[in-house]
Amino acid sequence: MAEISLSIGGRAYKLACRDGEEEDLRAAAGLLDSRVSSLMQAHGAVAEPRLLLMAALLVSGELLERKSSEARITPISAGAAPGPGSEILEALAIRAEALARKLEEAADAA
Repeated sequence: MAEISLSIGGRAYKLACRDGEEEDLRAAAGLLDSRVSSLMQAHGAVAEPRLLLMAALLVSGELLERKSSEARITPISAGAAPGPGSEILEALAIRAEALARKLEEAADAA
């Protein structure tokens, strides 16, 4: 297991990931950080859990939009194997949701 340090919205996070997934996780964090930065500029002060949730929803929406447009271009037959990287994206989405949940719980407890 590898451990990497990421910065999202000006905050540092340490996350564990499988060996070899470090660069993918850094790239995903960079994408999320860019959305968080845009939201911070557009909306000013927003609670961190809500900000991360909004950014994760934006990224998820973009992913769904891309999947929808790809499906219209190249129909996938039932039972076809997902494309390369889809497992990593799904794992990252699950991690982002878990992080947002933990941050919301921490904000509620404060």
